[in-house]
Amino acid sequence: MSLGNNIKKYRRDLGMTQEELARMLCITGQAVSKWESGAGLPDVTQIVPLARALNVSTDALFGFNAESYDKEYAEQVKLEADQLRDNGDPAQGALASAEYLDKKCEENIFNYRIMMRYVQAIAHMSRFVNPENTYYRELMADDQKGWKHVVRLAENRAMQVIRYSEEKELADYCHYALAWIYWHTQEYEKGRQHVDALPTIRSNMLQETLLPYYISATTDSGIEGWKEQVRDNLQNFIRAINKQILYAAEGMMWSCSLQEAEDICRWGIAIMEHFMADDRMRAYCQGFYRDTCKFLIAAYLRNDEPEKAAEEWKRLMGKIDEYVAFCSKVCKADREAIETEYGKKAAENMSHYTREYIDGKMQFMRNQLKGWCSEEVFAKFEKLI
Repeated sequence: MSLGNNIKKYRRDLGMTQEELARMLCITGQAVSKWESGAGLPDVTQIVPLARALNVSTDALFGFNAESYDKEYAEQVKLEADQLRDNGDPAQGALASAEYLDKKCEENIFNYRIMMRYVQAIAHMSRFVNPENTYYRELMADDQKGWKHVVRLAENRAMQVIRYSEEKELADYCHYALAWIYWHTQEYEKGRQHVDALPTIRSNMLQETLLPYYISATTDSGIEGWKEQVRDNLQNFIRAINKQILYAAEGMMWSCSLQEAEDICRWGIAIMEHFMADDRMRAYCQGFYRDTCKFLIAAYLRNDEPEKAAEEWKRLMGKIDEYVAFCSKVCKADREAIETEYGKKAAENMSHYTREYIDGKMQFMRNQLKGWCSEEVFAKFEKLI
């Protein structure tokens, strides 16, 4: 895209007229019109003020991988937010993460990925605010006006993403997060509208099933492309199955008998272990596997079975050690080769799966487990592990 087209795009994104932009730069509207039509170029001294007026970097103004830059920065922000969320008390961590993302949204008002992460953070935080939820921790109980403001801010940012982002996936994430927020705020009619806006597997008419057919397999490169598409499809289907297993395990842990919770967790764990027999699927199972085991451990603790909980914890730690070693070995290879074998998203996930990362996750899990059972039972559990 040319410089003129970039100026036009970013100006329109701001809802700004040529005359309004011209006034900010102390030039004529005719000069802006010439830039956008390609009939003229800004003077070099105007580049930085122009970028600032359009709220973009100079790289973005000239079209130098602006999208890639935004994605990379948003990923860094996500990692920082996740660390805040998982550090210490779950409720206060959720609040700290949301406040951090709010600040980043203010600093990057057109980074839709960061906006989406903020909406997700409020959805996570809402479970600690809702008195009807099992995770309720009286978060913002003394500041209901502040909580309503946070929800409105999440709604506004979600609608910006849904209306203006060119990536449908980001809109889906926002619909999903809003559905959870409205469920926790007991605004079920509003929430159902966002549930209905999400894609569904019910029809089984999914693009993934057809994509491989649109890749020519008449050449070596075509065959490789076909294999990569099949791998990506399986990763996505597996992730969807794992998520449903995890949510079922969570519900069983809170609401059903120990036997029912144990049955769903062990069944789900067995399925994930089968998926992980293919190394290319491991990055799409490990987090779901860990959390499914967490709910099994919690079910044992809540039913005064610390010995069984400790046995399951030790088994999980063994699996985690295996995966840390696996990621370390894989990540020694060239990044391009890793992405070719496992896919870009899996390569990114494995690069972050370090001992330091998982130690933080496991400490967060221990804090959660401690809050879900009696002090006496948890003390016995800690001695055994």
